[in-house]
Amino acid sequence: MPRLGSAIASTILSLAALSVAGVDQVQAAVLTYNFRVTEGGGSGFFKLSNSSLTKTGLEALAVSEGEFYTPLTASRDKNYYDLAGAIAYFFKGNLSGLSARVRDAEIRPTGSPDYTLDSYANWSINVNLFWGYRETIISYRGSGQFVTDRIIINDAQVSYTLVNTEPEPVGEPVPEPLTAGGTALALAGLSWLKHKKKMAA
Repeated sequence: MPRLGSAIASTILSLAALSVAGVDQVQAAVLTYNFRVTEGGGSGFFKLSNSSLTKTGLEALAVSEGEFYTPLTASRDKNYYDLAGAIAYFFKGNLSGLSARVRDAEIRPTGSPDYTLDSYANWSINVNLFWGYRETIISYRGSGQFVTDRIIINDAQVSYTLVNTEPEPVGEPVPEPLTAGGTALALAGLSWLKHKKKMAA
């Protein structure tokens, strides 16, 4: 009987520990934020998992998916930048802002050997401030170059809005505490009946 009691207690404790771990996993979520840059800088969204967020002090999490739509692109064929891999900063569990930067360039064919058309874009999001520029340089053979189509944005504000929270997919399902306790009691009862039959025989 003492061995039986120890086995029952061990089973209950093990299942309870699994249940607690299951609750922590269920709390993990994929957060989706929209953001907007003032002064015509653009807007976008990004997603990340909060599974490693401890909500203590300053923390940095990698963005898993995101897009930034901005007029500051070097290419006419590109209307957004991929934000996967950018860093989102949190302070005590609350979003502080995003950190992302890009340097981009494109040389456009003009159909004429006499001049070239080069476009450059450079921008940076630093938590809640944005800086960037875009310019196109036309170079004439033997006549120098001049800049056209220039856009410069300095210290524009960036605002963020949490728009969606989805449970993060987990691996194996973990029994809930009540289910685990019921299972443990059922196993204990079966073991006790089996032991009693052996003693009676």
